[in-house]
Amino acid sequence: MQVRINRTYALWGFLLAIQLSLGFCANIYPSSTPTSTDTPSTTNQTRAPSSTLTAEISSPNGQYFVALSGSDDNPGTRDRPFRTIQKCADIAKPGQACLIRAGIYRETVRPAVSGTQAAPITFAPYNNEDVTISGTDPVLGWSPFRDSIFRTKVALPVNGYSDTGFFANQLFANGEMMPEARWPNLGGDLLRPTLASCCTTDGGGTKIDLENKDLPDLPGGLVGATIWTNEWYVTRTGTVTSSSPGRLSAEMSAPWERGGFWFYLAGKLNLLDSEGEWYYDGNEQFLYFWLPGGTLPESIEAKQRNFAFDLSDRSHIVVQNLKLFGNTITTSDASQGIVIDGIRAKYISHHMTLPPLPKSEQAPNSDDNLVLASHAHDTGIQLRGSGHTLKNSILEWSSGNGVLLEGIGHTVTNNVIANSNYLVSFAAPVRVNGTQHKITHNTIERAGRDAIAIDWHTAGFEGRNLEIAYNDISSYGMLSTDLGALYICCYINLEGGSIHHNSIRDTQAFSQFWGTRGIYLDIESYNSTIHHNAVWNITGGKDSYYVVAGSPRGSDRVFNNTFLGPIIIGESVQLRNNIYGEPSIINTKQQSNNLNLGKDPRLNADLTLPPGSPAIDKGISISGFTDDFVGKAPDIGAYESGEPRWQAGANLQR
Repeated sequence: MQVRINRTYALWGFLLAIQLSLGFCANIYPSSTPTSTDTPSTTNQTRAPSSTLTAEISSPNGQYFVALSGSDDNPGTRDRPFRTIQKCADIAKPGQACLIRAGIYRETVRPAVSGTQAAPITFAPYNNEDVTISGTDPVLGWSPFRDSIFRTKVALPVNGYSDTGFFANQLFANGEMMPEARWPNLGGDLLRPTLASCCTTDGGGTKIDLENKDLPDLPGGLVGATIWTNEWYVTRTGTVTSSSPGRLSAEMSAPWERGGFWFYLAGKLNLLDSEGEWYYDGNEQFLYFWLPGGTLPESIEAKQRNFAFDLSDRSHIVVQNLKLFGNTITTSDASQGIVIDGIRAKYISHHMTLPPLPKSEQAPNSDDNLVLASHAHDTGIQLRGSGHTLKNSILEWSSGNGVLLEGIGHTVTNNVIANSNYLVSFAAPVRVNGTQHKITHNTIERAGRDAIAIDWHTAGFEGRNLEIAYNDISSYGMLSTDLGALYICCYINLEGGSIHHNSIRDTQAFSQFWGTRGIYLDIESYNSTIHHNAVWNITGGKDSYYVVAGSPRGSDRVFNNTFLGPIIIGESVQLRNNIYGEPSIINTKQQSNNLNLGKDPRLNADLTLPPGSPAIDKGISISGFTDDFVGKAPDIGAYESGEPRWQAGANLQR
């Protein structure tokens, strides 16, 4: 059994300030987008403050320098720096720092050794400079193909699609991801795409049959195209096996007796019919691209590497104030005490197919509907092991997770995590496995499905001692239904933890046929403590509820929340001091001092209580939850009248 390791890094900042006298408050919110140039910048940009870099320098040679103008044959001094970060990583010892000059570094960095708890190894920019570690390489040699479509010969990682190693090819122009050729054309963005619909039916086993009169009539047909299809809470991908006008059949990655409803097609050159789209012929190694505006962009790049840092089996490494582009960071079960602080990561992970979760990753006794957890175990910033910290960072755009927590005792705090899970499995902006994690003060927005998810396919039944608090969650469930901002399934034991002071708001259900939930304890998850949360403005769909809790396996406590909509509460729930709406389903007899919205609790626009509200001083005292009340008795709801309104979300500028 792993033991949680408590760590303190209070000494680092003091020692580094003495030894280096360098300002490490890097701009993690740049106004510019990474470009393909490898020329170091000579001008420092104005930067928003981040946390101070901390590292113990244990020798006179405790700092090494890296610059694009350097050479790996140099000694790594400021005047004679290394050329690659990896060269520094090869020789850096505990307590030493790799200080990186401005520019774009196209490499995967793997430290040769671990740091120690008292003396970590640090990777950070020198003197606030703008440093990007990119997973892309420039694509050159373009020539006209037809109309505004150009092509070039290039070896990309994937011939078609793959679900190991590189998940899918990815193309960028001027720092923005370009859509792969598809039908219907993307339209909006990856989380609000244009989709086709109608008449996808189960053909038996993994086969589906589809009818749609608007299917494109391509020369040579649609055989070999990739299809993405979505219905209710299940999303699958597959390959078209036969087609005729208005009809096709496909072999899918997993069976699903309901077929599908929404879909799109990709993976055929003749689908390339719109500005900005691209297609890759892996057999001929030709990349085709319809140039935006009909002119060649200054910078076209393709993904070539998955990882900026491979920290598998490494411990006590600090990665601070760097930008990551088209790549991510991974660790392993043996890793301990990794600190990721002040990074800005964009286009973290990308895949285009949904294979079932490998059996090797399946938790004992979960069901075999493993396609639900597709790529939920290998995407995003991957924190495995014990005692890692991700803080003060911005993570944007991932086909799966924003961050994956596996193991014990990780902290995710004061981050912005946006635009995650556009392939719509049970991945999430924050995907949780293991125990004793703290997920606090994050802003989570725009997710294909849940915002924070615990799923038994990889998590098993253990969710003890988790703290999920002061997070601001909005615009989740953008491409799926029957989900929650906080989704916990199935039979998960939440004993010893707490879900508190979260704002969950401003979400419109993807489908009119099914609902969206706020806090959702699905299929007998139990022993939760849910208090002082505010949930409002969940619109659209059918049977949307603001909290769903209650399992015969244990006891749940739901105290002092403000739910501006209906709730479902089971018999095992202690329901006290809450505001809720109708039509609610409440089966518990363990309730007291709750207020139905129909009885006019009179809320301000910010959900606080105005003078004269019937919720003021009408709650009951609950030891450990209402101890700091103002007035004669605790108030009902998430906000105490006379106290400052608590705030959720990250304290970061974007």
